[in-house]
Amino acid sequence: MIINSSSIIRNRQKDKFFGIDYYANLCHGSNPIFNYLSTPLDFYPLANQKASARCLDRELDFLKKINDFEEDKIFGIFENPDIYTCHDSIFNIIDKLKETRHGLFIETNSLNLINDIEVLEDFSKTNPLLIGIPISSYSSIDLSIFNEHYDFKSMEKLIKALEKTDIKFGFIMKPFIPEINDDPLKFKELLETLIHHHPDFIYPTFSLNFDSKKLNEFYDLIDKEKPEFKSKYFDKYGYKKSWISDRAEELKKIFIFNIKKTKIAYSMNQIIDLYKTTKQQEQISLF
Repeated sequence: MIINSSSIIRNRQKDKFFGIDYYANLCHGSNPIFNYLSTPLDFYPLANQKASARCLDRELDFLKKINDFEEDKIFGIFENPDIYTCHDSIFNIIDKLKETRHGLFIETNSLNLINDIEVLEDFSKTNPLLIGIPISSYSSIDLSIFNEHYDFKSMEKLIKALEKTDIKFGFIMKPFIPEINDDPLKFKELLETLIHHHPDFIYPTFSLNFDSKKLNEFYDLIDKEKPEFKSKYFDKYGYKKSWISDRAEELKKIFIFNIKKTKIAYSMNQIIDLYKTTKQQEQISLF
């Protein structure tokens, strides 16, 4: 059965977007960063100027329709907008999903997830679950589109809380903006720090995507906050809708060299396979 509605949007590329079958579109508004740019890892990159807000009609529609599927599915809740900016807790959604065999992927860097950490750990014992934390740097970035939760230091409390559980979680390294947060030494520092916290996966993307409106908004932002970069950007990228840093190849080499020394999943296929076993099953298989 295939369902499309305002609350449930089908993923037609199963090898991408962390293995979700359907995107759960549960809130009004958008994450402010999406007014300027997105990345290839953003399933639903649409943007508007409305602040994130709860949409009760979509939630009710979603909770009703999840019972219509004949097979188990993975539903994805991505950060546009972050559902934890619309809710202090999504207990009701998790509890309803637990009555099914459906799985869940949540992308968030909100500390509000800690409010649900016990119910999420309980959910993970019976249903597939992955938590993806978007992260852009080790320390704060001097550009207003990055909120206070895009750097490691701001998210350390959330990361340590997840470490203490059997919940499978990982890091989505994005976005990387040329000249802003693509320094190789700082990237290496961030990566080594993330590895130290024993995530189940780390997945980076080094590309930026724009549409005409976003690109104009981004250039306006740079003109106001980083005017020294505007002419440099325009000379290199002009009106291109896809950007990639000159340092991307070096960043990729740093990533592959360091991640291959670990057992952390780093390809999309490896990450999708994480849904298939619980951490307890993985620990048992080691003996």
